[in-house]
Amino acid sequence: MSTAVVTLGTGLSDAVRSEWTKLWSVRSSWLNLAAALVLTALLGLQFGFNLAYTNTHLEPGQVAQTQAVGEFGASVIMIVQVVIAAFALLTVTSEYATGSIRSTLQWTPVRRNVVLAKAIVLAPVLFVYGLVLAGVSAVVGGLAAGSWADWTASALVVDLLSVAFYATTAGLFAAGIAWVVRSTAGTLTVAFLLLLVVPLMLSQSSIRALVWIAAVLPGGAGQNYLTGTTDPLSPTVSALLLVVWAGAGLMVGTRVLTKRDA
Repeated sequence: MSTAVVTLGTGLSDAVRSEWTKLWSVRSSWLNLAAALVLTALLGLQFGFNLAYTNTHLEPGQVAQTQAVGEFGASVIMIVQVVIAAFALLTVTSEYATGSIRSTLQWTPVRRNVVLAKAIVLAPVLFVYGLVLAGVSAVVGGLAAGSWADWTASALVVDLLSVAFYATTAGLFAAGIAWVVRSTAGTLTVAFLLLLVVPLMLSQSSIRALVWIAAVLPGGAGQNYLTGTTDPLSPTVSALLLVVWAGAGLMVGTRVLTKRDA
């Protein structure tokens, strides 16, 4: 009994080391990071200049508003999240595309360990990924906004950590979907719809039931969480929903992997 437990633990640790090596040995990971950084900087610049322009071209009766620099990160991540989702899902779909998934499953015969190992590697990487992008957008947007930017440290830290949390849950959710769909285009389409398009469309509806549906989808929960919206769900409930979506995606992915041929 004790020998079997040790063997399982060693298999998982070996799988984690293997997944870490695979993640950073492919060109797509580095290209994704570079593209996200460039896009983030450009969007932060745009949002910052927009704030400065709005405050210097006020209509009669309007009052200029400052903005916490961390909020630039929250705004940018709602667009760049698709790039982050692509980073996560490619760790799965690229193996199916090249056929290397068969070798992976031979090296790690306990299939749930393959999903778990990828999640263990992705979680901290996605957190740092989101943290860096939030920091870049905050700095660039704040500098572009000039005197209209609020650099309060405590608020900035909260915003940066919030964006990093959302990037982690959204990425893990996308990785879970990838185990089910298996193709890059198909997984990216599903992630794009559930993280951005459908929640955005439904949240604009005048029908209350559709607004609620938008709020419980991963993208809608992320929007509510990052903006601090309390209607229809509080940020705390939205954060819990994000964890549930990420966990459910990985659980379904594990189920599919263990039942379906590679």
